[in-house]
Amino acid sequence: MAFERKPFDFEEEHLYAALSPEDRNMGYGAVGHVRAELQWYDFQHMWCPERKILDTSAFRRELKDLLRALQRGVFKSEPALSEFSPTVRPVQIFGDFDIRFKVESENYSYFVHCRPMERGYDITIRAYDNSFLLPELAGLHKLPEKCYSVHEGELVLLQRGQHPYMLRIDTDGDLRDMANGLNADLGVTKAQEAAMRMGCLYGFNESCAWPWQYDKNGEPRKFETPKQDKGAR
Repeated sequence: MAFERKPFDFEEEHLYAALSPEDRNMGYGAVGHVRAELQWYDFQHMWCPERKILDTSAFRRELKDLLRALQRGVFKSEPALSEFSPTVRPVQIFGDFDIRFKVESENYSYFVHCRPMERGYDITIRAYDNSFLLPELAGLHKLPEKCYSVHEGELVLLQRGQHPYMLRIDTDGDLRDMANGLNADLGVTKAQEAAMRMGCLYGFNESCAWPWQYDKNGEPRKFETPKQDKGAR
């Protein structure tokens, strides 16, 4: 499994701890977090799932690989972490220097927060599903003011808080392709279009009007049923 280590980004500080549990678990795709302690050469850790529907066997395999890599590297010992800390711009809080960095793979992002204790470090690793996290950070989990769709064989204009407005167009072209092109010009994703369509039909206060409920193709997300195993413990 390929991991890319990146320095702490102050614009993403809220992903380390400040998000409300509801935001973390829903739109941002928090899978859970690892609680750990590093004392000299002893690294003890425990996995704490937060949204079990994302806590799949594929994620557990990747998490094991990550923890193994960290334990062989920066978490090999306190001296190893201390030697690593200047490369990630430590964050000074209340006189102490917290060490924060993130690790990314193709499917997940891990935000690592190391707090110095009287002896060793208290460590939290928050795991996020990239299919939720990256669109959220890019602002793509918000509903647009308007977009286009196809409804009952007609090209329609969708506007927040209103019913679909039928656009009567004579064309030999494919209406689906036309809607896709118009939405691309507006910067609207298929997930946003799907949420707008359901919001216009059933109400924008309903969960079906949340863009993160849909995948990149505008289809309702399907989740693997998580297996009950010890995982990364």
